[in-house]
Amino acid sequence: MSRSQVLMSVLFAVLASSTFAGAAAVHVDIGGSVTSTLDVTATLSTGGDALDLTVGTQRIAQVADVTMTTNNAQGISLSIDSGSLVKTSGANSTPITFQVATVADGTTAPIAAAFTSLTTVAYTAGSTSAAGSTPKDLYIMYSPAAVQDPGDYGARITLTFSDN
Repeated sequence: MSRSQVLMSVLFAVLASSTFAGAAAVHVDIGGSVTSTLDVTATLSTGGDALDLTVGTQRIAQVADVTMTTNNAQGISLSIDSGSLVKTSGANSTPITFQVATVADGTTAPIAAAFTSLTTVAYTAGSTSAAGSTPKDLYIMYSPAAVQDPGDYGARITLTFSDN
């Protein structure tokens, strides 16, 4: 092969490779994670630990201030269990069943129809539809029996919450 033929072959190879060269893409996947900020605080209201247990009268009392907080853009859901006030020491006695309801912080007490049914396991206290904090007032409705055993009564209310 002559020198001109070699040069022509090299030139053709260079031209051919640049003429038929394709484009290529490289992807770099990046990402991160945001931890859920999900919190509910409940603070006993004034008088929440000194409920009026005078027999035979239906009562509605605020027992706690609740604040729900989330960073989830879809908000938070809260449910609250109804229960019973039971005698804290001594012999068994008639429990005082209660139902729960919440209202926006600082508004008037709920009416009787707003409370859970005693057959309902949990009251859905509502939810928020956006990130942020939502304060609520937690109320109970209860009626001591006509004959209630003397002594101290108490209960624990469970609040269950989740991101929407």
